[in-house]
Parts: sequence; structure tokens; C-alpha cells
Amino acid sequence: MQKGRLLYLDNVRASLMILVILQHAVRAYGSTVWWFVRDAQAPLLERFAAVNSSFFMSLFFFISFYFLPPSYDRKSFGAFHRDRLLRLFVPLVAYVALVSSVMMYAYFSLARGYGDPGFPRYYLDFFLGLGGKPSDWSGPAWPDANFGHLWFVEHLLLYGMAYSIVRLAVPRLGGSWKRELPFPSNRVIAAVGAALALASFAIRSRYPLYRWVGVLGFIQAEPGHLPFYLTMFLAGILAYRNDWLSSLPGKAGTLWFRVGAVSAVAVALFPVAPESFGGGTPLSLAYAVCESFCCLGFVIGIPYWAWRLWNAQTPALRALCDNSYAMYILHLPIVVGYQYLVAGLAISPYLKFALVSAISIPTTFLASATLRKIPAVARYV
Repeated sequence: MQKGRLLYLDNVRASLMILVILQHAVRAYGSTVWWFVRDAQAPLLERFAAVNSSFFMSLFFFISFYFLPPSYDRKSFGAFHRDRLLRLFVPLVAYVALVSSVMMYAYFSLARGYGDPGFPRYYLDFFLGLGGKPSDWSGPAWPDANFGHLWFVEHLLLYGMAYSIVRLAVPRLGGSWKRELPFPSNRVIAAVGAALALASFAIRSRYPLYRWVGVLGFIQAEPGHLPFYLTMFLAGILAYRNDWLSSLPGKAGTLWFRVGAVSAVAVALFPVAPESFGGGTPLSLAYAVCESFCCLGFVIGIPYWAWRLWNAQTPALRALCDNSYAMYILHLPIVVGYQYLVAGLAISPYLKFALVSAISIPTTFLASATLRKIPAVARYV
């Protein structure tokens, strides 16, 4: 693969952003894990969400961590964290304070049977939890304060902090250091997939898919997929240090894309409610195997084929790439708003999903592009 600006990775990242919007749009119509809007259900749509969950956030993490070492190489420890505070921590805090609180207040007042306490009281007593937990509290967690979909940003902050501490403690890992590890053989990748499946299966015996917990009280995490993300943390760093994206064999790229595609079909053919897969059952193990190889296959295969076929940008695509981070931050209230608006329509949930998706994507892009014209906002996103 050629060096220079990696346009194909920008394109993949923008495509993943569109998948994120679709993933949240579909939740109202094919899932039991979406609390904002519960509309008419189309169980087949859960299969779409299940396939996405197998790989798309893992690929997001891989691309993000691929760019972590060069970012640190260019800066000192302090400059590295100063930039990440601006780009990650400030948007995270702003989202929780200004957006998540309003969304959870609307959900609290309209759908949970507690009535409307007014926003100031809700914010202090229930969102921040200063009023004490009610005996009839219905969740989804206590208190209501949460990072929402920006758990991803929180994890980027934490993993970046861990990486920087290691770099500070072991300076020889920086700069021009390379281990010169060749791209892994198919046998090694298969072994990683097996280990990933077993680790996921073991965790899911206690924490089924889509169950979220607060690790140490503040790290918002879904344990069922944590092995995937931690693997991508290491894989992204090793891929950059050893130039794997430039040395990925064509046969391996093609083979693993096919493995990912076959595994995705297997994931889609499983029972519709994968959140029930837990407790150490054979079904849970089989599902973990399919998910693991879907993840590895697409993390390897999608960048390969994007380099082969999509290593260029039109002005419109470049604009989408430039706005993808802001779109990630902004899209959720837009999607939920449209889900509420179409909830009363007497049409198929499949059409509702298509309608919400078709409107949410351009709306989120326009909102992002408009806000990024404000210099004080563009500095952070």
C-alpha cells in the first residue's frame, strides 16, 4: 500500500460514521436495548444491528489507535494530552452537560411515569443523583448522568493516557523505533480469533451482550465487547509501528474479507436477540466465534479493499470526512427526535427506519457543517 495521506482510511472512517447513525436509527424498531423510543418492531432489523456490532466500533478503534503513535511522536507528553483534552475531553463534558442531560430529562418526564419535576430539580436530584435514589427507580442506571454514545470518546481518552504513560516510562518505544514484525500469518490471525472468542465467551457468561456497567464508577463500558476493543488497541499500535497497512498481502486481505463476510452472514442467521447470549451456553460460544471472526475479517479486509478501490476523495466526500467527528457527537438527539416524530405514523417499521435514516444523515451533516463554521466550535471538533 502507498504511503502519504491515507485517504482510504478517512473514507472508511466516514462510512463507519454513517453506520453509527444507522445503528442508532434501527434501535427503535429492532431491539430491546433502546429506551428512548419503543416503536413497532421489525425483528429482522436486529440482525442488521447485530452484524454492525460485531465489527464497526472495533474498526473505529483500530483506525483511531493506528494514528496514536505518530500523534505522540510529534509532541511532548504535555502537548499530546493538551490536544486530546481539547479534542476529546471538552466535547465529552459539553455533551454530558448540554445534550445528555436534556435527552435524559425528556425521557424521564415523558416515558417513565415520574411526572415532570422541572429541569433544574431533575438535573440535581436525578441526573447528578444528589437527591438520593428513589425506591421505585426504573433505571436504566443510577444516577441518570451518562456519556451516551460518547463512551467511545471516553475510551479513547483512557487508552491514550495508558499509552502515553508507557511511552513516558519507556522512551525507546518512540520516534523511529520499529520492531519490524511482519504482517501476521493466517495461522496467527486465526489463533487471535480463537482467543478473542474464548475471552468474549467467558466474559459474556456473566455480562451478556449489550449490558453496560460503570467500571470504577465512571468508565462506561460494555464488557461483552471489551476484548474486541482492547485487541484493536494493541493491533492499531503494532500496525503503525510495523507498517502493516503498507505490507498487507493481497491474498490475506482478500481471504480475511471473505472470512468477515461469511461470519457476518452467520451472525445474521443467529436468533434475533443476541443480548440474551450469556450464561456459558453453547449458543453463546458459537456466537462469540462468529462475531470474533467477523470482526477480524472486516478489520483486515475493509481497509485493504478501501485502499484498492477507494483511495481518492471527491469534494463532497472530503466534506463528509472533515465533519465525521462532529457528526458522531451530534447525531444522537437528531436521530431520537426523528424517531419521536414518526412514532405515530401508521407505516411499516422498516419504512420508519428508512425514513429516519434518510433524514438523520443529511440533517446531522448540515448541523455539523454549520457549527464548525464557528471558530470556537471548530477548535474542538
